Amino acid sequence: MAKNIIKKLYYDISEVSKMTDVKPYVLRYWESEFPSLKPLKTASGQRKYKQKDIDQIEQIKQLLHKESYTIAGARKSLEKNKLVNPEKRIL
Repeated sequence: MAKNIIKKLYYDISEVSKMTDVKPYVLRYWESEFPSLKPLKTASGQRKYKQKDIDQIEQIKQLLHKESYTIAGARKSLEKNKLVNPEKRIL
């Protein structure tokens, strides 16, 4: 899939879904399972993702789909990575 999306500060859930090839309902579910994945929300409740959120989504997708981690295992791996590499921390 070609990723010809213009770089900007915030992306909405449909843009992130297309960029990462992850369905919006899965992104919302992952927010509940991964405490560090917290996009900003507008007053009307719309999610606004920054590039760091998108990077974390890609990392979660890699762990779950390519490396066959469970949700709990992926959560532990992300937490361990955050503690081991604080300068590369995903918030």
